[in-house]
Amino acid sequence: MAFDPAALARPAMAIDPVHDGRHTLPDLPLMRESIPYCVVLPEHEIALFTYTWVDKDGMAGAAMGIWGRGLGRAPIAVRLPDRKVPDTMGFDDWRIDDFTMRQDLSFNRADVSWRSEEAEIAFTYEAFHPPYAYSTHKDGCPSYAADDRIEQSGRVSGTLRIGDRTIDFTGSGHRDHSWGRRDWDALHYYRWFQGQSGDAFSVHFWEFYALGRRQVRGYVYKDAVMAEIATLDVDWQGDSRLDQTAFQCDIIDELGRATRVEGDVFGVFPLPAAPNFVLNEGAARLTIDGNPGGGWMEMGWPISYLEHVREAGVY
Repeated sequence: MAFDPAALARPAMAIDPVHDGRHTLPDLPLMRESIPYCVVLPEHEIALFTYTWVDKDGMAGAAMGIWGRGLGRAPIAVRLPDRKVPDTMGFDDWRIDDFTMRQDLSFNRADVSWRSEEAEIAFTYEAFHPPYAYSTHKDGCPSYAADDRIEQSGRVSGTLRIGDRTIDFTGSGHRDHSWGRRDWDALHYYRWFQGQSGDAFSVHFWEFYALGRRQVRGYVYKDAVMAEIATLDVDWQGDSRLDQTAFQCDIIDELGRATRVEGDVFGVFPLPAAPNFVLNEGAARLTIDGNPGGGWMEMGWPISYLEHVREAGVY
C-alpha cells in the first residue's frame, strides 16, 4: 500500500521505499546501520524495545529491554553479541539467534519476535503514516548522526510473555532506521521523543546539542497530515539522578498547527551507547492535545556528566 501524497505537508517529504532495506555502508570509521522498534503499554505501565545494528564490516548484534512499574521486578535487558552476518541477509528476513525482524521493504509492515529465557516478544507493526526522513529537512541529517534517519509510527499487536505471565496487546508503537556515521561523542546532550494517541496522532522530535549548536528535527502527524516541526519548547522534571519523571512540550509545525504533549514517566531504562554516552529511555503515559496515549522521552547524556552531578548533587 502506498501512502496518500495528501498525507504530507510538502511533496518533497516523500522518500524512496528502497530505504526500508539494508544499505551498503562505505568503508569509513563509525559506519553503522540500526533499527529499533519501540512499544509502550500505558495501561500496564510496561515498555519494551528491540534494537538491532550492523556495521560496515557486517558485524551485527541486537538488544532487547523491558521495564516499567507494571513489570513488578527489575528491568529485563538482553544483548546478543556481535557476529559476522552475510552481506546477502536483508531486513526482509533478519535473523540473529532467536531474534527475527521481517520488514516488507515498503514502509508498511513488519513482524518482530524475540525468544529468550528471560522473556518472549512477538508482534506485528503496521504503519499508519508515511515515514519521516531527516534528509528532507532544510539542513538535512547531521553527518555525525547518520547519512539519513527515518522515523515512523504504527499500530502494533502481539504478545509479551514473562515467566507464566502473558500480556496480549494491541496499540501503537514506533520505529526508526538510520545508516551512516554514528559519533556519539560529537553530542553534548539530547532529547529524543516519540509518542502516539491511537492512530490519529503521532509526534516525533530529536532536539540535540552538538558542536555548540541546538538543532531540532521531527514532525507532527494529526488531521491525517504529517508536517515538520517549526518550533519546539520542552520543559521536564527529574529526580536527583537526572532521570526524567515528567515532561511538557509545545510544538508549532510548518502548517502553523499548535500541538501540546504532556507525559508522566513510569520507568527509565539506561541503554549504554558508547563508553561515555548513555541513552536514558523514559517510558510514559501521555496526552497529545488532551488525547491519551503512550510514548517515551529518551535523554542522551555523557556518562561522566551524570556521574559528576550524582556525586555533587543537583544544584
